[in-house]
Amino acid sequence: MNFQTSIQLIPVFALLTVIGCGSSAPPEITLEQDAYACVEGLGDAAGDPKMFATVFVDGAVPENQEDYAQRGYEIAGDGEVDGDQMTVPVKIFGGVFATSGGDRSKKASEAGTTTQNWVLQRVGEDWKIKEAPLG
Repeated sequence: MNFQTSIQLIPVFALLTVIGCGSSAPPEITLEQDAYACVEGLGDAAGDPKMFATVFVDGAVPENQEDYAQRGYEIAGDGEVDGDQMTVPVKIFGGVFATSGGDRSKKASEAGTTTQNWVLQRVGEDWKIKEAPLG
């Protein structure tokens, strides 16, 4: 490659660097992805009573917050949307450390694995949990 060829390639390289492989705009998050994030983040939210309450619709906050903090949550299939509600299968598993409190001597939860259908409710622009049975 000679000097003149190198000079000609600089604008092309610069253009590709600016454009990249796709759009520079962040990908849009679908309603389902937003709802799924609410479910999968519940274990972390359960470590703080105030945060835990914000994940649920008013009047639906479970009293057994500690039980939720000792489990992990994973979407186990496609959600079914009906208006402002979504029913989604959730895999609930143990083996995680409760995120509440600072006691590191606690053992991991021994709760088994189950799949339950949870109901989410759209509240404004956000999805919140309406029904979240553990098993």
